[in-house]
Amino acid sequence: MKLSAVLFDVDGTIAETEEYHRRSFNESFKEFNLDWFWDEAIYKELINVGGGKERIMYHIKRAWPEMLNFKNLSKYIDSIHKIKNEIFEDYMEDERIIPRTGVLSLIEELKVKEIRIALVSSSSEANILNLFNKALKIDPNDEFDLIAHGDITKNKKPSPEIYEWALEKLRLPPQACIAIEDSPRGLESALRANINVIVTPSILTLDEKFKDAKLVISDLGDKKNPFKTISGKDYGFSYVNFELLNKINSY
Repeated sequence: MKLSAVLFDVDGTIAETEEYHRRSFNESFKEFNLDWFWDEAIYKELINVGGGKERIMYHIKRAWPEMLNFKNLSKYIDSIHKIKNEIFEDYMEDERIIPRTGVLSLIEELKVKEIRIALVSSSSEANILNLFNKALKIDPNDEFDLIAHGDITKNKKPSPEIYEWALEKLRLPPQACIAIEDSPRGLESALRANINVIVTPSILTLDEKFKDAKLVISDLGDKKNPFKTISGKDYGFSYVNFELLNKINSY
């Protein structure tokens, strides 16, 4: 089926932002006098848990199970996450963050080709808007036909719910779409929605396995900076464009 839409994950796919999320979590823990510290090894595990509040709960269940008996635990987690998001917003204002190689050129080509473009992420709407508006200086409402964020569905990735929601809103079958992801949970989420997937691993997911992805590459590449093929069939292309996406989706 001819390609009609490309669905982009955000954190780690559009830009390398997970380190800023990790720092924001750690600073929020200090605000609450919690003796928690998520180093890179811990966070590599946690990025396979979709959603910030879900990551905090996962950590509590694993390391501090006695807290599960706390009254109003969910409100406490909400408060930690709220502060974390405020700290992340500050990072987005202060740090120089750029899109990963090939992201903007691919988006521009897809717009010229009149291919619909969506963001499909487990991140909160606030975090997505802060990344685009404050760090990347891009209005996402101008660039994307749909923003599917983590506040929309009950279950986060690897559940397919967010992709199924996006397909419903776009009124497209999964066979007409392709997803671009950076993590195993994102890959699983899209595959469970019957969508083909290209993976561009982020710094924190370089060592992960991406079975059943159509193509795994270092980044999207561009005319000056070709991608490196990790696995899958690249059909001789050196950067991701409409022609390659359409060819991948046809087989």
